[in-house]
Amino acid sequence: MKTSSSKLARRYARALVTLCDERGDGEAVRASLRTLAQVWVETPGAQAYLANPTIAVETRRQTLDKVLTAAQAEGTARTFVQVLLDKGRIAELPGIETEFTAMLDARTGRVQADVVSATPLTQPSLDRLRELLARLLAKDVVLHPSVDAELLGGVVVRVGNTVYDASARNHLNRLRHRLLAE
Repeated sequence: MKTSSSKLARRYARALVTLCDERGDGEAVRASLRTLAQVWVETPGAQAYLANPTIAVETRRQTLDKVLTAAQAEGTARTFVQVLLDKGRIAELPGIETEFTAMLDARTGRVQADVVSATPLTQPSLDRLRELLARLLAKDVVLHPSVDAELLGGVVVRVGNTVYDASARNHLNRLRHRLLAE
């Protein structure tokens, strides 16, 4: 029976969280994995190369060491990613990073929130939004802002599966539906 990618990612992430609990370096590992997963997604050539079993593992390990050094990955993160390469699971890195972040957040009472706005939000606006969400959710909130000019105005916040839509587009759509219903 083949293990699904998400189950495999959860299993590796769970082991990594346990190791980080013992070593107390969860935040450093989170930062390194985020950088490495981003590099992994942005450079598909590196993905294919590092996951290619026809290339000698020692050659791939040397290449991975260069990537890890460039990403400033040290300690637990570096060792963990090297183990993924050795076990033939390097392709699972983005999924493991996602699962690891979610598990670490659950342990630390933190949530990740994607914030999309029509124009870049100022730091005071982001701080007010973070405080509002922290009160609403009773958790520490980490914001990930981005811009989508098609919103026209306002913001859309996604926390897990919950979406808070305060965009101008949403308000206009609701108004349109209300007028059509009357």
